[in-house]
Amino acid sequence: MELLSPAGAPEALIAAINNGADAVYLGLDDLNARRGAANFDLASLAEATRFAHLRGGRVYLTANVVVLQAEMEPALRMVESAWAAGVDAVIVQDLGLMRAIRLALPEVRIHASTQIDAMNPDSIVALSVAGASRVTLARELSLEAIAACAATGVEIETFVHGALCYCYSGQCLMSSLIGRRSANRGLCAQPCRLTYDLIDRGGTAVTAPGRYLLSPKDLAGIEHLPGLVAAGVGALKIEGRMKAPEYVAIVTGVYRAALDRAVADPESFEVLPAEREMLEEAFNRGFTDGYLTGKRGVDLMSYTRPNNRGVLIGRVAEAGPGRAGVQLERALDSADTLELWTRIGRFAQQAGTLTVGGSSVSVAPAGTTVNIVVEEPVAVGDRVFRVANATLLQAARRTFSGASAIDHRATTVDFEVRVRVGETLLIAAVARGVRVQVEGPEVAVARTKAISADEIVEHVGRLGGSGYRAGAWRIDLDANAGLGFSELHSLRRSALEQLDSAGLQRWAGRQRVEVTVPAVGGCSVKSSEPLVVATAWSLQVAEACLAAGADRALLRVFGPPDTDAASVLPDGVSPLLPRVMWPAEVPGYDAWLEQASPTCGNLGSLKRASARGDAGADWPLNALNPHTAAALGDFGATFLWASPELSGRQLAELCAASVLPIGCVVWGRLELMISEQCVLQVAGACSRACDTCERRRSWWRLRDGKGYEFPVTTDRSGRSHIMNSVTLDLTRALDEVVAAGVGAVRLDFADESPERAADVVGAVRSTLTAVAGGARPPDEPLVKPATSGHFYRGVL
Repeated sequence: MELLSPAGAPEALIAAINNGADAVYLGLDDLNARRGAANFDLASLAEATRFAHLRGGRVYLTANVVVLQAEMEPALRMVESAWAAGVDAVIVQDLGLMRAIRLALPEVRIHASTQIDAMNPDSIVALSVAGASRVTLARELSLEAIAACAATGVEIETFVHGALCYCYSGQCLMSSLIGRRSANRGLCAQPCRLTYDLIDRGGTAVTAPGRYLLSPKDLAGIEHLPGLVAAGVGALKIEGRMKAPEYVAIVTGVYRAALDRAVADPESFEVLPAEREMLEEAFNRGFTDGYLTGKRGVDLMSYTRPNNRGVLIGRVAEAGPGRAGVQLERALDSADTLELWTRIGRFAQQAGTLTVGGSSVSVAPAGTTVNIVVEEPVAVGDRVFRVANATLLQAARRTFSGASAIDHRATTVDFEVRVRVGETLLIAAVARGVRVQVEGPEVAVARTKAISADEIVEHVGRLGGSGYRAGAWRIDLDANAGLGFSELHSLRRSALEQLDSAGLQRWAGRQRVEVTVPAVGGCSVKSSEPLVVATAWSLQVAEACLAAGADRALLRVFGPPDTDAASVLPDGVSPLLPRVMWPAEVPGYDAWLEQASPTCGNLGSLKRASARGDAGADWPLNALNPHTAAALGDFGATFLWASPELSGRQLAELCAASVLPIGCVVWGRLELMISEQCVLQVAGACSRACDTCERRRSWWRLRDGKGYEFPVTTDRSGRSHIMNSVTLDLTRALDEVVAAGVGAVRLDFADESPERAADVVGAVRSTLTAVAGGARPPDEPLVKPATSGHFYRGVL
């Protein structure tokens, strides 16, 4: 099982490899999901791959964002140059980029990103057929679901430690639509870490244990390592490309030791107390085992704060002006950084001068009362947390800084040295299963003092800064042989250079090549007046839309039909299947797939639906370029709803080049988040009976710090759906939408009544007819406030 660590910068890469990572993942400056990290350029990437490969490590390039049409050629050039620089695989989100790499650069190994949201065997197999050698699963899966995915035989990767998003990865539009910073483009502003109030149907804010209602704790799956091994996972991934190298060093080292024990003896595996402490000290928002056990209650969440809470080291026992006596539960170093939680807030400071029993100390032991100078007033009983452990951080730095950067994970080399009079000097070096030998001048009889075996070991064994450490020695020495030390030094250097070359031979033959973007054929079907399609959460709304002039309605379905699916759906209504389908849930949707032209937001359901007939690909599949349209066509889609992250110009480019007819959403509260955790649980005790839960019978609201309210509900599977606070309304731009060449426009209804939905459908229908006849669209939106989304601005 591979241990895969983050490398947001060169120092973090060294920290990861030196502390036992089998592989690292990193990004270049563009087209990766952590554009805010320091990242790498091509020169530092080449150095990074050399460093890792010489120590048995692998390097994966992240190209894990959606790609615009104009970026496809630069993206392929980036992948080609990174491959030539020695990366071992490329992590890809965009299905079009994956298809283009497979066709243009077939030798490149592809890993499907967690941003694709693969969560069931059908999706795994489809991605494998599309060219992925490994699939990174959605973070929300349980051990049972992970095992079902691994049973496909496709190599599986899953996260084991680090930050959790509230929303399924690749499905979040909150940062994108609020501030144009798209999570699918590596620029998430983390609105889930802000404060919100949950507003009930009566308009009252519910009493909650905190206000960070969308902020999960950090995943710590260390206790479940034996279960992950048994599930058949091929790689365990640590999150944290935005974290410091010290964090990477600490967490990687802990998981390296724990994973080795779990693999060697899973039945007796236990997490050591020291390992727990180091993980807590490195960074934590509170820890959870995430969704690995299948639980998704309030214990998953960090409602009181969204950032590092450190570790509790004690409470204020005495307080005075500018001073505090802290009763310590853990030892405290004067260089530690503290955070003191008072009755009116929190503040951080360095521990500074420590006094115990009237004496100044550099370290105060646990169980003592230590006096410190405080920068703000405190009171007896206030809690004191350590958010930076100076000793632990210094120890971590020693693994990746200074001379340790090269030699901390040095490769063992065995030496054979022959010093025989009348024969050439010979040094052979053996490392990584490779033997090299170099020869020097003929050895003569010593004129004065003969060379000794100890001197040979001393001078050949001077390996500092080489990345090697001496192992076994075999010395064949004549007692009267004379030799200059410089000759030993020179041959040692040559031998190690040859070992390096042999260790890098696997990647040495890669050459730069010219990249041509694969062609995709355009769609010949165009329409002067697009179809009007409405989506609804209830059959009553769907039927009202059809009666008002919609050509088709899509009914959101969750779980198997209560009765025969054909009797549930009247003519003109097709099922809109959810984007989230765990392995055990997939068969329950087969009855819906038998209905006319289902629309699917999940790769697995799209593959199953297309085997039965026409199937639409929903916008959560993130199609922003014609290559993704072609990829979804390969999966069996016959119609495609474009990503709402496209601008009008980009939409027109997609329509012109796509092999599939394209539709776009022009009205409605776009769904910003879907979460495995039910946000309504914060309102009180949960019975876990989602199908009959009274709370989800109507829409609630999440109110942010600026007063905007986001409609939220939970489906019968217990998953939260958070809609935008402002309605998308492109009725004023319908002439541009029609000119873009779309085959259908879509109206997404959420909490609207059947009457309101019918009014909107009628207005859009009449506007489309007028525009087709040459009239201008209206100057005013159908609703206020309204947003045009990304239609005029696009994403960054």
